[in-house]
Amino acid sequence: MSGQFSGGAAAVLALMLAAAPAFGTEPTGGAPILLAQAEETPFLLRLFGFKKQEPAPPPGGAKIFRVPPNGAPQGGAAASQDRTGAKRITVPKPEVVIAPKDADSRRILVIGDQLAETLTRGLEVAFADTPKVRIDGIAVENSGVVSNSPVDWVARVSENLSGAAPADAVVVMLGLGEMKPIPVDGVEAEFRMEAWERVYRARIRALLLAARSRNIPVFVVGLVPMADIDLTTDIAYLDDLYRQEAQASFTTYVNIWNEFADETGSFTASGPDVGGQTRQLRLKDGVGFTRSGSRKLAFYVEQEIRAWVERGSPGLVMPELSGDGLVMSLTDPEVGFDEDLAGPATLAPPKDGTPLHDLVVLGLPLVPVTGRVDDLSIR
Repeated sequence: MSGQFSGGAAAVLALMLAAAPAFGTEPTGGAPILLAQAEETPFLLRLFGFKKQEPAPPPGGAKIFRVPPNGAPQGGAAASQDRTGAKRITVPKPEVVIAPKDADSRRILVIGDQLAETLTRGLEVAFADTPKVRIDGIAVENSGVVSNSPVDWVARVSENLSGAAPADAVVVMLGLGEMKPIPVDGVEAEFRMEAWERVYRARIRALLLAARSRNIPVFVVGLVPMADIDLTTDIAYLDDLYRQEAQASFTTYVNIWNEFADETGSFTASGPDVGGQTRQLRLKDGVGFTRSGSRKLAFYVEQEIRAWVERGSPGLVMPELSGDGLVMSLTDPEVGFDEDLAGPATLAPPKDGTPLHDLVVLGLPLVPVTGRVDDLSIR
């Protein structure tokens, strides 16, 4: 009897093992049919309570792989795999295509420090599709007009304007590297001292006059708040100097402080872009600009340049300066006692019979013009 039972159990077990692979086979040409996994432990072992030891699942949960169509990203996108194993597709931002410029296009020279470099990139985007405006930038980090500046901007501007392809307008933006002492009469004058300010104003004025003397427009771009409070205080001081010297030199000052500040005039990292959308405008260092910030920075300068180009005239530019001319002393001495003062002007009396003689000498009213509103003869 026991032999028959053992033989029957073995036959049943064989049928179960033979049928298990058939149920787990995935049909071709359709979605997979998910079934419970067949028990691999023999029937007799399970009958007496013995079960197969399952391996522990890997830590961190199951890994999910999401493969894009055709197994590769489309359109030149870059693929990366995160910690869960999922592939992320990063679509690159489109590059700015600068249209070919006309042979007689207006050349805009942008000079200054790293702020000018950011401004140059923004202006290139702004005028990318404008064939009649060409943007040329010369930016040197931490440069300015202090004594140890890595570049002499007055000489650099003069060299450019006297070259074969001189600029038609100059844009100046600097200030980050100007908080340095200036030698004055053999003594180091510290930043913001009275002697320092006097010399610094003269150097800024010389830079602006180097461009203005060529009878071209000059745009002085103001500064913006920084994340560091002390740096913002220094920047605000320089910004005020630039505004005053720009006005004194008959150049255009572009005020952008409030465009990158909050309601209190302080630093803010985000704000509306040129399209009105709230964007990150400043970098994490609290000094630089993001791509949206660079475009917004250039937007206000762009308006001034476009207005000048559309007018077809230099705008607010004085006549070309020259070293020759009449020199007048502003401290002339008083008139000597032996000199006569200028007397009243002698005028010829009006002739008889003229309307002026009748009015001034005789005191007669003027004859009204017929048909005019003061003709009282009209009833």
